[in-house]
Amino acid sequence: MKMMWKKDPTDYTTIALSVLAGAAAGLAVGLLMAPKSGEELRADIGTAVDDYMESARQKADDLRESASDLAHRGMDEVRRAKDTVTEKITEAADRGEKESLRALDDATSAAKSGARKGQETAAAARAGTRG
Repeated sequence: MKMMWKKDPTDYTTIALSVLAGAAAGLAVGLLMAPKSGEELRADIGTAVDDYMESARQKADDLRESASDLAHRGMDEVRRAKDTVTEKITEAADRGEKESLRALDDATSAAKSGARKGQETAAAARAGTRG
């Protein structure tokens, strides 16, 4: 059975401080042992930092441009979808209107036919009662 040891938060602090102390010591030894003068070393560090900052700026600009392009494409898709939905709704409404008008025409024709038959039946009944 494997035993799990719980680490105290101070253990992590000690480890972190040890790593930082080691990095600082390595930096100090590197600066002391460097074949360049302090001025040259600072200039090289400054150049490296400037290069890094320019690279970061360029990446940020590229990301901003990509995000803008994606946003425009997304808006175009939304517009296309809206237009499609509007077109479908208009077509359905037109079909519904045509079908309603057709049903109204059918109902009107049926009413006229019924009225005509009613008149004929009434006329026949009147004629039959007179005779």
